Amino acid sequence: MLIFLVKSKKDVPIRKWMIINYTSSSIWYLDQIFRFSIVPGMQKDWLLYKLETVFIYSPAFAMLMIANFQVYYLFLRPMFEKERKLFVAMIVPLMLLFVGVNAWNEFANDSDIYTFQIISFIWGMLTNIWTLTISIRKAIKLNQIDRMAVQGLLLLGSVSFCYILLSLINLYFGLYSPLGYWTFFILLWLGSIIMIVTYLTYSSIFVSFQIKIAGYSFVAVITFLTAVTLVFHPPVMPTEIELRLLQQDPLIKMFIILAVASLLIFLFLPAILRKSLTNPLKSLLRAVKQVNEGKLNVEVPVLYRDEIGSLTLNFNKMTHTLRQTNEQLLEYTQTLTELYNNQQKIQEQTLNHVSQEIHDNVGQLLSLVKMQLNLATEKDGTENQLLIDARENISRAMMDLRDMAKGMSSERIRVLGLLASVEQEADRIRRTGICDVLITKTGDGLQMDHQKETILFRVIQECLQNIIKHAQATKIDMTFSYNLSNLLIEVHDDGKGFLITRENNLSGMGLLNIHHRIQLMKGKVFIQSEPGFGTHIRIEVPLEAQD
Repeated sequence: MLIFLVKSKKDVPIRKWMIINYTSSSIWYLDQIFRFSIVPGMQKDWLLYKLETVFIYSPAFAMLMIANFQVYYLFLRPMFEKERKLFVAMIVPLMLLFVGVNAWNEFANDSDIYTFQIISFIWGMLTNIWTLTISIRKAIKLNQIDRMAVQGLLLLGSVSFCYILLSLINLYFGLYSPLGYWTFFILLWLGSIIMIVTYLTYSSIFVSFQIKIAGYSFVAVITFLTAVTLVFHPPVMPTEIELRLLQQDPLIKMFIILAVASLLIFLFLPAILRKSLTNPLKSLLRAVKQVNEGKLNVEVPVLYRDEIGSLTLNFNKMTHTLRQTNEQLLEYTQTLTELYNNQQKIQEQTLNHVSQEIHDNVGQLLSLVKMQLNLATEKDGTENQLLIDARENISRAMMDLRDMAKGMSSERIRVLGLLASVEQEADRIRRTGICDVLITKTGDGLQMDHQKETILFRVIQECLQNIIKHAQATKIDMTFSYNLSNLLIEVHDDGKGFLITRENNLSGMGLLNIHHRIQLMKGKVFIQSEPGFGTHIRIEVPLEAQD
């Protein structure tokens, strides 16, 4: 776990405290091997033991508890941040006091074993009670938010409970009593196993399947071998020298078995898992990322006939289906685009035909009627007011029909271009007296072909008609901003505006038609409006993509 944490590149606050935790606990466990190999009473006159207690055991145990505090505060969901920082400031002096009291006991109190146990008991009880409290408080706060985090916190809290129970039993019965001695080893081992499983299962740092399976395998093997050792070679009291000597040879063999098993798990199991599990999963993950980026021609080789092989096979089938569906969608989109283009052409042909009919037939007929009215007025020799009004109305009707014919004709757009055609449309609106239209142009861009300019003109016509019909506006500001790559058209009115909702964002008032036409040009439309604040329409068209 320590090697994995050091190699991990993920920078999360809990990582450095877990490194400190595992480093100090490793030192502490090695120190315990040394301490329990000493016959009680022998340590009083042994300077090495005194130095080891003061400079190795005490700092390692103190740092282990400090790191535990931080890990509990930061585990899964960091909480109680102010409290966490306050406890760092409080516990450092207590750590120095713990080391100092142990130094006094070793050099001034003749290495009294009971004083040593009481000091360790108080330190362990206080720290483990508080870490248990932290995990329970966090679990209560997260109970309705994150049930998985609650499970991890309660499991981590059970580690503190094991150590609290261990301390209470040892305080009452004594460490060197049979019950105290057995309890110490079993609960210490159980707490360590639960901690490893908790960190593997609920880690805040990304843990691969390879690491998890290796970790669980290590826990399973060590648990089995430890149980075998306890059954066939139960712990012997330190004072029973002869029995301890008899256990030396079998315990050395068991230690070798444990070491070899651990070494095999550490060296060979990851390599096997990497080949059969991690690498195929990484290949699948890379392929998923490529599919997510839109590359549907991905195919992952099926290496093994197992669950991962089946997953890979189904992934390849899925990408094949997606590829076929995407091709069908592209064909369908192309067909729709062609149909829409044809519709636009038919519409323009119809409008041109109507425009020509107005000009050639209706316009000429109205001109004839006007001439007849003029003759009728001259023939009578007197001006009849009704004839005069009729003549003026026909003149206005002829002017409106000419404007309408110009607006319908795409030939005018071909001759004048987009901007001049929009200017003429604006003049027509101004003459009605309904509202004022101001047009501004900035920059110079690429020329668009006639079809694109026609589509844009129809979109602008749609926008203006919507404003005239629905907005009750008195002023319309239009801006054409050209650059080398795109054209930005903005239409803003001071009308009554409307509330944009999911239902009317693309429907009503011709907005859906505007969106479809601009999408045909690979452009974008943005509409902003609020009741009482007018409407702002922003159209972006990429010019380069159109050439």
